[in-house]
Amino acid sequence: MKELRKIKKREKSLTIRKTEALRRRILTKHPIYDAVEENYRLLTSGYNGEKSLDYYLKFFPDKNYNIINGLRLPDYSTNTYFEIDSLIISPHYVLDVDAKNHKGELHFDHHFEQMHQTYDNIKKTYTCPLTQLSRHRLQLKRLLDANKITVPPIDSLVVITNPSTSISVSDYHPGAKNIIRAPSLISKMDQFEKKHKKVVLEKKEIQKLVRLLKKLHTPLDKNILQTFRIQASDLINGVFCPVCDALPMKHSQGKWCCTNCGHTSNDAHLRAILDYFLLIDNSITNKKLREFLLLPSRTTATRILRSMGLEKTGEKKGTKYHIPVEELLEMCRDLYVK
Repeated sequence: MKELRKIKKREKSLTIRKTEALRRRILTKHPIYDAVEENYRLLTSGYNGEKSLDYYLKFFPDKNYNIINGLRLPDYSTNTYFEIDSLIISPHYVLDVDAKNHKGELHFDHHFEQMHQTYDNIKKTYTCPLTQLSRHRLQLKRLLDANKITVPPIDSLVVITNPSTSISVSDYHPGAKNIIRAPSLISKMDQFEKKHKKVVLEKKEIQKLVRLLKKLHTPLDKNILQTFRIQASDLINGVFCPVCDALPMKHSQGKWCCTNCGHTSNDAHLRAILDYFLLIDNSITNKKLREFLLLPSRTTATRILRSMGLEKTGEKKGTKYHIPVEELLEMCRDLYVK
């Protein structure tokens, strides 16, 4: 059985990475900690639901299918963006898959276009994902038209990835059949294969479409400190020990030393610098680095910054080191492989 070819792998979003960094850098007794923790729980629940799609997709036997995960694309008509969990592209059609990992009971109300979740006797209401997917269909069509790419049939699925979730629908409607559980994903795609037999996208046009989507993908890069209304001064400075997580490590004789477990490291500072870029700014000065790492030596700070190969502007004490979003995400992948 051939694996489904993947063009853009699933990875944690920049928002999740920033929330993780914020959890590391604020005290548990901070007034905003509980809100950060709840936000992190929701984000990771959604991410885990999206990841579970990959388990089922890897069994799909047709290598003509390509999958692009975690897209954030521009809507030209509204100057906004829309997000797609997984976009599956075949020569015959395109499939927009929205993963839902909610717990408890999910009730889809077609009349009011809402989705109700009941869990632990708490009821929450969301916009119906079928409505969102219908909007995606229009947005995708506009995007392809604007870039002179043939618009194929666009289907969509809401995939409930939590196996213990109870699902109900208020009244039957055509879209309800596209609310499925994750194990049904492959058989549902087989149905789409039988439904869409005409080749609409040739190989070269699929390649063009994939290049376009990768080019237009724009990760959300918001200031998380502003989101939670906290100051950089509220953050915990220093370098965490990669073994015991104690803080702060001390820098001595070219190495970072943990006063708790005795572990030494040559590059423990990299994760701390990543936290700075995620939380505070995408540029840093020698002084700011020393303050954040609790590093007394200006010379050592300069050596660390130069070794990272960052873009540099300014001179002497006014020198700033910059990291673009793409390189920041790459740094996340290198340092946090999970």
